[in-house]
Amino acid sequence: MPLGTLLLRRFAAFLTFGFLIHGVLAVTAAPALAGEQFAEAAGKTSKVTLEVVIAEGAKLLRDAVTFKIAKIAPGGRLEPVTTKTGAPLNVDLRQGRYRVEARFGDTAVTSDLEVADKPLTHRISLNAGWAHLRVIPHRGALPLSTAIEWEILTYGRDASGNRHQVAVAKSPNPRVVLPEGFYLVRAKTRDALVKHTIEITAGHTYKYTLDLNAGAVGLSAVRGRGGPEIRETIDWQIFKASDTTLSTPVTSRRAASGQLWLREGRYVVVASSGPRRGRANFEVRSGNERQITVELK
Repeated sequence: MPLGTLLLRRFAAFLTFGFLIHGVLAVTAAPALAGEQFAEAAGKTSKVTLEVVIAEGAKLLRDAVTFKIAKIAPGGRLEPVTTKTGAPLNVDLRQGRYRVEARFGDTAVTSDLEVADKPLTHRISLNAGWAHLRVIPHRGALPLSTAIEWEILTYGRDASGNRHQVAVAKSPNPRVVLPEGFYLVRAKTRDALVKHTIEITAGHTYKYTLDLNAGAVGLSAVRGRGGPEIRETIDWQIFKASDTTLSTPVTSRRAASGQLWLREGRYVVVASSGPRRGRANFEVRSGNERQITVELK
């Protein structure tokens, strides 16, 4: 073969090989570019506004609502993202599915949302209402101002016959936020317990006053019949008169004397100071006041 023809073919082969090389480089570079674009798209965030209303049609809450946000991963697994307080809440989230819990007072609602490549406003309705609670010692009296232990339970019972605790508070007049429904409320003062059923309607505020139906009782002790009043510390225990074994006191305290509110009924008071001991039976009527003096022998 003539030398010129051979050189021409080798040059053509060189050009073809160079084209293929560049072609391969171009082909391999294209997927890398697509991967970069995908990663960039996955890393983009969208502005999400979370709004909360106490009930459908109500104004937006601007209180201390706490949001827990988790991403829904493949298989339904939840990956916590953030916890923030404040409503409405503005947060930047990457594209994907999320689960949001909004908690206000003793009410919590969970909902899902889908974040795309544009801003999103997501509104959550708590379907709840407010209740203001207080206790009066008897009809016509002013509400008690001392701390009261409140326990709010489900009105309905489970399959085992038990109620479940929904909320607790320690205050003379707490304000609670509860999902719509019926509840059993227990209010425990230092010396008495009263129960009441309440109803919560979504979007409404209720004021509930529990009547202790009690009377005021003052306690003191003396040494023997007609003796001087004892100023030292005394152990007082008060039982219902129906508790013949005196095994479960209604209330107890350690003091030289004292005054307390007891619900209407019949009682037995047992007082002791060192080796001295005494007891007395008495009756309480709602709205009445009486003084009980126990002789310690």
